[in-house]
Amino acid sequence: MQNLTPTDTLKPLNTRSILDAALDGNAISPAEALHLLQLTRENDLHRLRETADALRKRQVKDTVTYRSGASLYLTNLCELEPALYPYPHKPGDAGAYTLSIDDIDACLERMSARQLQRITLSAGGTWPYLQIPGLEAPNTLKTYAKVLRHIREKAPTLRIEGFSPDEVDFLCVLSDRHERYILEMMQDHGLNTLGGHGVEVLSNPVRQIISPKKASVKRWFEITEVAHRLELTVIAKIEAGPVETLQQRIQHLNALRTFQQMHADEQAKPFALFIPQMWIRPPAKPIQNLPGLAHCTHTDRLKLTAVTRLFLGEAIPDQGVCWVPNADREIQDALQWGASHIGATDALSYPVFLAGSRSLELMSEADLQRLITETGRVPAIRN
Repeated sequence: MQNLTPTDTLKPLNTRSILDAALDGNAISPAEALHLLQLTRENDLHRLRETADALRKRQVKDTVTYRSGASLYLTNLCELEPALYPYPHKPGDAGAYTLSIDDIDACLERMSARQLQRITLSAGGTWPYLQIPGLEAPNTLKTYAKVLRHIREKAPTLRIEGFSPDEVDFLCVLSDRHERYILEMMQDHGLNTLGGHGVEVLSNPVRQIISPKKASVKRWFEITEVAHRLELTVIAKIEAGPVETLQQRIQHLNALRTFQQMHADEQAKPFALFIPQMWIRPPAKPIQNLPGLAHCTHTDRLKLTAVTRLFLGEAIPDQGVCWVPNADREIQDALQWGASHIGATDALSYPVFLAGSRSLELMSEADLQRLITETGRVPAIRN
């Protein structure tokens, strides 16, 4: 897997040459992508936006997809001891919760009333003693199975997207089962798509700071490979933030591109969609040397959107908006910087969820369609 070296980062690079080569269909290198993330001059940023928008138009035309769905996090109790943000991870903590079968059914009823088509499901944190009142099971793995089966029986046409390679790895350790067994169980009970939340940045040093018990990068890709072999759709993300360097953000993108290219000869590629996200607040716990803290601005989010279009566009053409809730203008800005997908109509921000919230940010299809059409693009529901 190609990584940035000190020599790469010292080579003189020309912004116009990089952007012209990208427009000619050439893949940009990690060093060139890093150079673009470091741009600050207004003229250079204008060229970057224009190039990303032109490549977006070439790769996916003028359609902007969105999902008609909602998020459902079963609990925010967590065993992985996150070191970066203080969110509930033990029973009795302020804001900690676990849903009941009545909570799940209320969500499904709301989705049915709004004619939503997809649910994003997760245990949120990773808690070894997960019990859902009304769906009690002898262990956590069987709790997952019961929840999936219940949702499938109550809403047989609903597409279920959920969990993550890190959650699968946690269940493997907990149950002493292989990832194939876990993923086949989930698939048999209705899972259609393996989600990508909680990935942060695919760099072991970064993951050690943010959540030391999470799967290694190698393990993350092993589980993703098995999911792909089982023909599960996989969502790829980056959750950039204050911990990583710009080089490590590019290493994350490069790892995804390399993995996708390993399957270039296959009709169905592992990653169907890429979604860039960014933690916009500083960590609540004191951590020395946070190189990413200066790179979490509105402009940085747009640059990340544009660079992912240039770097990943041929490998993963469908790319989402890097945004935060209640940021209509930012959504529209990102659509001009290379994005082609917005997300779900009923959105629950992952950082807000981790802090203890269970409230969805509701957005009607008409609202999403308005945001899209105001940019001159064509809205379409993503199945």
